[in-house]
Amino acid sequence: MRNIDGGFLAAPDQAALERRDREVRKGKLALLLTVAGGFAALVAGYQVLVDFSPVSLVVTLIALAAAVGGGVLTKHLMRNVRFRVHKPNAGLVGAAKLTGLLVAFFGIAALLGSIGAPGPLRIVLIAGGVGTIAYVKSQHDQQWVLFELDAVGVRVERTVVPWRDITRLTTDPVGPGMTRLGAVGVDAAPLYVAVQDTELDQRLLADAVVRFAPQGTRLTRAQDSLGNPAS
Repeated sequence: MRNIDGGFLAAPDQAALERRDREVRKGKLALLLTVAGGFAALVAGYQVLVDFSPVSLVVTLIALAAAVGGGVLTKHLMRNVRFRVHKPNAGLVGAAKLTGLLVAFFGIAALLGSIGAPGPLRIVLIAGGVGTIAYVKSQHDQQWVLFELDAVGVRVERTVVPWRDITRLTTDPVGPGMTRLGAVGVDAAPLYVAVQDTELDQRLLADAVVRFAPQGTRLTRAQDSLGNPAS
């Protein structure tokens, strides 16, 4: 196993990697639409601010629609690639970060437009805005994902374990509105994380285990004291 920030991880099964990569490619096509729409919206939105025209406004709205639609499609397709449980309010925090970045971007764009900034500086602003949004999104996922399953293995907080090192997964109620998810390894100590029930869909978890885990990997519950598999 390894921490996602670095360290050694035994190479996962090549077949699992290939299956995941095939599914990821589908999601990347939708993500490309999202990125292209977002980039076009930033460019056209900048033009609306510095030199308003009906055409640039229409282009901005169309680009925003493409970005939003691509984002929804990406989320739908990525469910076939991974199962995630986030910290509470992860979506709201992510939206707040994005809103703040957009406000800052358009504020700087308005300032540059008011002082007649040269074209290259505007291009740098747009490229920097897109890069910053991508970086913040990546960091947000690392910090706010508590539990993840995919074709390669299991992530518990910031630790990743390949499937071949896992014997079973556990889901145990630990208090009002809380469930403890765990991964029991072959030779290592079990890994656990507590998540809020509002963030956990038990049906999707069971489906993800069937879809991603190797045959024979069990999902057990607290009442299964004798180790009987739970559905």
